[in-house]
Amino acid sequence: MRYRVSAEAQEDLLEIFLYWRERANEQTADRIIDSIVERFWLLGEYPSAGKSMDEIEQGLQCFPAGTYLIYYRASKNRTDILHVFHGARDQNQAFEE
Repeated sequence: MRYRVSAEAQEDLLEIFLYWRERANEQTADRIIDSIVERFWLLGEYPSAGKSMDEIEQGLQCFPAGTYLIYYRASKNRTDILHVFHGARDQNQAFEE
């Protein structure tokens, strides 16, 4: 595995899961989480695939996963998954929170 999921990103995923489980059902929530997590491998293998988000924080990158955005930072040895936010949110504010 060439990526690591931060505690903050794990919390984001839990919040997304709980949101969709409440509004739809557990199977829908699982599918959404799976579709996001599938991208982690891609970012671990191809860390330059994302868009630079230096305007939020130096070295930060972003990659879409459906309606969600994965924020990460790539280093020489691995990709650190930092946050996962819904794309409709104010991204600057979400990252600061």
